[in-house]
Amino acid sequence: MKLSRSTRISSYAVLTLAGLLSLFPMVWMLISSVKNEREIYSDPPTWIPQVFTLQNYADLFGKFNFLLLTRNSLIISISVVVISLLIGAMAAYGFSRYKFPGSDWLLGGLLLTRMITPSSLVVPLFSIMESLGRLNKLDSIIIGIAVLNLPFVVWMLKPFFDELPREVEEAGEIDGLSPVSVFWRISIPLAAPGLFTVLLFSFIAGWVDLLFGMSFSTIPEAMPLTAGLMQMQTGYKIYWGAMMAGGIYLTLPTFILALVFQNYLVKGMRAGY
Repeated sequence: MKLSRSTRISSYAVLTLAGLLSLFPMVWMLISSVKNEREIYSDPPTWIPQVFTLQNYADLFGKFNFLLLTRNSLIISISVVVISLLIGAMAAYGFSRYKFPGSDWLLGGLLLTRMITPSSLVVPLFSIMESLGRLNKLDSIIIGIAVLNLPFVVWMLKPFFDELPREVEEAGEIDGLSPVSVFWRISIPLAAPGLFTVLLFSFIAGWVDLLFGMSFSTIPEAMPLTAGLMQMQTGYKIYWGAMMAGGIYLTLPTFILALVFQNYLVKGMRAGY
């Protein structure tokens, strides 16, 4: 059905307004990140900084140890990606290609785990990590995020494997490939759009996580960027300028990834569903 010109204009106006409103916090955070402390607290607030400064960004690395925190977040995010793709892809392929008694119930149970509030898992996972002596270690944070991310990965990848032509896999088996070789050499390359989509979502999940980073670590050596931002709120002072700069620094990689690879994300999600 073709929409009238007035309807299209109204739709564009509403979408533009919604986009501007959603961008407002980011714009205000960016403006505040280049203000000095005095201007941040000024009343009325200023839209254009009277004194432009990059000191807040310098403080991230000089005062708040963001270089170490960035290394930790990269290790966490990359590890979550590897675990999610390795285990999630094999599980999704198994659910897609092999039916066994209770497989549908098990797949549905994975979906139900996404409905559990993540905070309700903190206490049992904390107890497990404490008993294993893994608190204040990066692997405890990685495991916590991966546990929450895996059901999403399985449900995201299964439709991609469902759509793959079985004839190609059967041809590989006729040529002498084992089921494992068929999976790695044929199915995985054909499901590349879905894997790339899951890779980006998994990286972002590891990069922006705060819950497990705050719960399982209290030392900078095992603390991600998100938890480092929370350290800027003390009982005596809140470092608003550095916090705004840290928010921009934390958001920038995910923003760039989403902007650069948005076409791949859309194509991947359409291909799967």
